[in-house]
Amino acid sequence: MLPINTWKVHFDERLPIYEQIVQRFCRGLVSGELHPGQRIPSIRDLALELGVNTNTVQRAYQEMERSELIYSKRGTGYFIVEDEGIVHGIRNEMVARTVAGFLEEMYSLGFEEAAILEELKNQMKGGAQRDGTA
Repeated sequence: MLPINTWKVHFDERLPIYEQIVQRFCRGLVSGELHPGQRIPSIRDLALELGVNTNTVQRAYQEMERSELIYSKRGTGYFIVEDEGIVHGIRNEMVARTVAGFLEEMYSLGFEEAAILEELKNQMKGGAQRDGTA
């Protein structure tokens, strides 16, 4: 099961807490921290660990069930979905949102496509040199 004592969420006032919990689960799934079929904490346990109301976690779990990210087994608990297609879809949605946000910010700063691409190349090259992979 997810080691909830090491699983922290730093809440942002601009977004409802239940949505941030859902986003944290999505990030964990895409990053490999969570695995298909893995049991996740009960609503009560996660609420206690995160210091939020159980109703908030319940709403997050309901949203994740509705989007088929998790499922429940009566008397056993909640589990991460085992369908790799859903995991892949979540990953693609996260990538699209991140890239769209990045591009929107770059365009608002006055960058054009060629300059954005050049800056990306420079940053990636610098990152590769920093970790010794270049």
